[in-house]
Parts: sequence; structure tokens; C-alpha cells
Amino acid sequence: MAVCRFCKYKCDNPDCNLEVSVEIEVSQYFYNKCVNFANDRIGRSADLYSYRGEKRLHKMVEDIIIGTVGEYGVYKYLKKKQIEVCKPDLKIYENKRKSFAADLFNDDIKIHVKSQGVESAKRYGNSWLMQKRDKVINDPSKNEYFAFTNVDGKRVTILGIVKCSDIIKYDLLGECKVPAYRHTKIALYWDTIKERLDSRKRWRL
Repeated sequence: MAVCRFCKYKCDNPDCNLEVSVEIEVSQYFYNKCVNFANDRIGRSADLYSYRGEKRLHKMVEDIIIGTVGEYGVYKYLKKKQIEVCKPDLKIYENKRKSFAADLFNDDIKIHVKSQGVESAKRYGNSWLMQKRDKVINDPSKNEYFAFTNVDGKRVTILGIVKCSDIIKYDLLGECKVPAYRHTKIALYWDTIKERLDSRKRWRL
């Protein structure tokens, strides 16, 4: 009988549901890189973000910072677990070259990092948005994962890493709470994930 990574005792209970999260601190150096990237990117991507349902420049910049800090947090977590993946991509692409590719990947796994700021979490609950036409929620491959994070400045809380195929299998998608986003986006709510996935399914990596 192995030592359960969730309850920390010898355990063979497949439904062990002790809530677990991992906190990662991103260095000031990488945080500054995220801020600079957000400010550089937004001038070239504002039209696309507007199309996706957001028109406030300050909110666009904030979202990019939160998303990029979340990627560095997950990257650091994986590195600690000796899982080598590419570093977060800070290149700025033309709108037409943007894609729904994974944020962190190697030859074996593809990880889509979904990040939410703490103020948004207080207002809407732990939840993440994605494009309705994103292939990963319509036809995911077996080696694709979502990493769900909350971001507070340089602190990244990783709530879980879930197989993308489980999102469809267990019917985890929901409607956005913000009406303006509903024409292009769909939501994942952590309460729903916790209710329908046991701890092992919430921590695949």
C-alpha cells in the first residue's frame, strides 16, 4: 500500500478528497518580465482582445500579467517535480498567428495554464474562461492537461492539473457569469471540478 500524496498516510481509498493546493512564489525578475511583456503585447493585440469580449486596456494588461505569472508558477512547480517543459513563451505574435497551442509542453505532455486573479476569484469564485472554439475543449488529445491557478501578485496557487479529456467526460463546462463574454467564451468552475473529480483526477501530474 503506497503513501497517499493527498492525506499523507497509507491509503488505498480512490475517493480520497482532501483539498490540496500548491503555492509557488515567482521571483521579482520574472514578475517584471511578465509586466513588460503585457505592456509590449497589448498594443499589438488590443483588437483581438476586444473581439474576445474585453475592451478596457487596463483589464487587458492585468489579464496578460496574471496569465503569464501563472505560467511561470506552473513551470517552476513542474521543474521541482523534475518534469522538463518549455519555458513560457514571451514572444509577441501578429494576431493572425495566434493559436490555441499549449502554454507548456514537451514531447509527452501539453499543459494549458488557466489563471485567475484573486479579485476575480472573490467576485466570481474560482473559475476560468476559454474560447468556445478552442480545440482543447472540443477534441482534446490524451496527453493534454489544464493547470488551474490563482494569482496574487508574485504568488501562484496551483489548485490542480486536470486531463482535458476529463473536462468533457465529466461535463464540467458551464456558462460565463459575465453576459458580455458569453458569445465567445465558456467557463470552468472549481466547485464543479471538486464535486465531480476526486483528488487523483484533480492532480494528474
